[in-house]
Amino acid sequence: MKIYYSILFLLMSATLIISCSKKESRIEKEEMTIVDEVITDPLYSNLDEQSTLEDYWDVFREDAIRSGRLDPGLNKTVNLFFGNEPDFASGVTADHAGRAYSVCNDEVVSFEIIKSFWEDYTIVQRLYVFYHEAGHARYNFRHPCEFNEVCSINTEDLPIMWASAFAGNNNNFEEFIKDKNDFFARRWEGIRYFDCSNN
Repeated sequence: MKIYYSILFLLMSATLIISCSKKESRIEKEEMTIVDEVITDPLYSNLDEQSTLEDYWDVFREDAIRSGRLDPGLNKTVNLFFGNEPDFASGVTADHAGRAYSVCNDEVVSFEIIKSFWEDYTIVQRLYVFYHEAGHARYNFRHPCEFNEVCSINTEDLPIMWASAFAGNNNNFEEFIKDKNDFFARRWEGIRYFDCSNN
């Protein structure tokens, strides 16, 4: 009988622990949402969990204009879509949350965002990933450092064009504003472009 009560006690304890873990997870998700709610800039304040890639494109385009950059959408074919988990054979790895397809093509802006990353990211993290992939597709920006290169970039101040999956570490809206200002002004450590001279 004592064994029965011991097993019952262990099962009830496990249920309580799992219940508490789920509650903590829900609270953490609510706290992430609260972080997003402090966005007061009217350009970004309408973005929410239900916003589409096209909504983010509109924000990016308006942000580019507001920052003095060429409108990235006029007279261009824009193709934004969700992809599945990275296809390792295609060169996309787990370190990438998206992939640009129209680098060096002045007529087209085309890129994908990996849906599983997107669903797990906060609005600020989504902004980082979106601007990163748009930076490849619209402005022909390369990463300041590829994974097969030896680089000496300050890892405390990674630009938007670093690796897109690292956006998962970026939750701070004020830091995003600083980074996107550098992005549009084309001023960050290690800036470089794809060679489009053969196109």
